[in-house]
Amino acid sequence: MPLAIRRWLPTRSRNLRLLAHTRRLLLLVLPLGVLAGGLLAWIVKGSQHLGEFLVHHLSPGHLILALPLVGLLLATQLLDRSGVGEVSLTDDIHMSHADPYLAFPFRSSLIKAAACAATVGLGGSSGLEGPGKWLGAALGLQLHRGATALSVRIRPLRRFLASARTMVASGAAGALAAVFRAPLSGALFAAEHDGHLRTAHLIGPLVAASGGYLAFAALMGHAPLLQMTRPYGLRWTEILYALPLGLACGLIASGFSALQAALRRLLAPMPLRWRGVLGALGLCVLLAPGHLRFQDLPITLGGGVELINHLLAVPPDLRLALLFLALKLLATALTLACGGVGGTWLPCAAMGASLGAAFDAWLLPGYGGLMTVLGATAFTGAFHGTLLVPVVFLAETTAQAALVVPALVATTVAYLVAQEWD
Repeated sequence: MPLAIRRWLPTRSRNLRLLAHTRRLLLLVLPLGVLAGGLLAWIVKGSQHLGEFLVHHLSPGHLILALPLVGLLLATQLLDRSGVGEVSLTDDIHMSHADPYLAFPFRSSLIKAAACAATVGLGGSSGLEGPGKWLGAALGLQLHRGATALSVRIRPLRRFLASARTMVASGAAGALAAVFRAPLSGALFAAEHDGHLRTAHLIGPLVAASGGYLAFAALMGHAPLLQMTRPYGLRWTEILYALPLGLACGLIASGFSALQAALRRLLAPMPLRWRGVLGALGLCVLLAPGHLRFQDLPITLGGGVELINHLLAVPPDLRLALLFLALKLLATALTLACGGVGGTWLPCAAMGASLGAAFDAWLLPGYGGLMTVLGATAFTGAFHGTLLVPVVFLAETTAQAALVVPALVATTVAYLVAQEWD
């Protein structure tokens, strides 16, 4: 056989490497994704039932206005008394790329998970995607720890081991795919680091995200995260309108980042437990308009998916949209600056959707919803410094490919403006 042809044929060593990769993906990474997605499905379902229970029992006597006093105080007291102190889930994820075992010690991980649950479920303005990504990453590391210990006693198991970084990214991808109900967005968000994506680093997260989404869908169904009320076409007018929307999203996202940093600097000298008291009181005030004026619409509670779907379902109103934007922006900045623990992706999407709804009322009053979802994408991309993930997130969560082109325009403009101002 000619040498040129033999070079292209699979060799025994190449077949063994391929077999080893396949074993890791099927026997370690895929079950991790299924486990993370299933766990997040139960957490999402539990948070939905908890929210309905609290609204039903606390709204009649306006007791729901005191809910942040429970959530933020519980989170900050737990972090303070346990010695864990102020938490940044983003810093933990970044640290995991350098030393995963340093980022997720077991005891601290349990305490942070409890603080996340108190913040997100009991009155804080933060998203479940941050704790979900962190929890999936921590779960991946613990599974790596257990598999490594087991392989010491059972030597053949060493062939199935994946690196700690791969397990961390894969666990995060499985969890995010469940939170977003979008497997590709979850994989990209988990694999991206400092704005960079490498194809080799996507293999594990893609497999885990697929498993995580299937586990979530089996328990919760296939309904998309954002409930679109109409299909949208691709016209030049929407692409042109995306330019000023992107500009506004970039400027306000930069303002939100600056406000959050300023509040952190201002409150840094204050002990964490007293910061929790101050933040809880502020959140109680910001919660009042949604409870008293809008029939318990969760404007400042949680990530903001309910707020986005509300904006998509009703005719756009300029003043209300700007009011929602201000309330969500202030509540999220206050929650995180005062010691609360949670994600910023979904709150940013809610802020951008509110801003987009204002553009809908101004530019497209008879074609509402388009600027709303474009604003969610552009604002999220501007604040998080990423272009690809929010656009893919939009396509998956709305199931409308026609939105991709104007979303790319708006997100690119917002990203460039935010980078320049930051």
